[in-house]
Amino acid sequence: MCRLFGFRSAVVSRAHRSLVEAENALEEQARHHQDGWGIGYFHGGDAYVLKSQEGAAGNDSFRRASARLASQTFVVHVRRATVGGVGPYNIHPFRHGRWLFAHNGTLHGFDKLRDRLHAHIPAPLRDRVLGTTDTETFFFYLLARLQEAGLASSGSGVSCGRRLGDALQEAMDDLYRATVAADVPPPIANFILTNGSVFVANRSGRELFMATQKHRCGDFATCPAEKICMLPTRTPDPDGERVNHLLVASERIGDEDRWEAVPEGHMVVLSEDFRLSMRGPTPAWRPVESAPPPVELR
Repeated sequence: MCRLFGFRSAVVSRAHRSLVEAENALEEQARHHQDGWGIGYFHGGDAYVLKSQEGAAGNDSFRRASARLASQTFVVHVRRATVGGVGPYNIHPFRHGRWLFAHNGTLHGFDKLRDRLHAHIPAPLRDRVLGTTDTETFFFYLLARLQEAGLASSGSGVSCGRRLGDALQEAMDDLYRATVAADVPPPIANFILTNGSVFVANRSGRELFMATQKHRCGDFATCPAEKICMLPTRTPDPDGERVNHLLVASERIGDEDRWEAVPEGHMVVLSEDFRLSMRGPTPAWRPVESAPPPVELR
């Protein structure tokens, strides 16, 4: 399986510590995931991706990019190939318009599911699938479902976390139903999807962690963001809890952030206005493996 890292901040930041310097940084995790790396980021309103089919561990290009890039939003992925061979077209994150997408998992029985997913994807989107991974088809399936829900498949103008979350949960519910109809196991579907304004992370079948608070912050004195990143507790809000950053990772990274597990089957949604909410499993969701009971954001 692969490893994910995602970051959304109210201020332009660098991700070098999480990617290279911290204990269990993504570069360290990549020692066991050496089939390519990709760094997705946003600049001037556009999405960009740097990719390499080399391993990230000890890779000078990965280290230079990690040190130099600054953005409010990052999506980073290190790959261990399952479906689809090693090559440039199969490296995450995948990009379409303003959307970036990275996946840690497998669509089991993909040969049986492919036609069911393609039935939802209009030809202009389906023609954008260049590689051989299940992930790329999964990505364009989700974009097609957003388009069906009245959201731009390019990501332009999509800023409402509630509408995006509704559309993605409906798409995932239909995917779970499709696996039942095809008589294949439920998908392992940890993923990150963002257009640089709204940010979504889904957990299904593998561990996924998130952090919005810090034990300590080296930039606390100079950071221009409102000082709500080191609160002793967080106050639930029915409209979404206000935060000034969100980190998501396949494994806990370093000891600066207060990491907590995303409950199995749940989806984390961060709106453009930095309101954070969590959605429970859809009606058709089936657990891939035993998981702890759902917990509320705290």
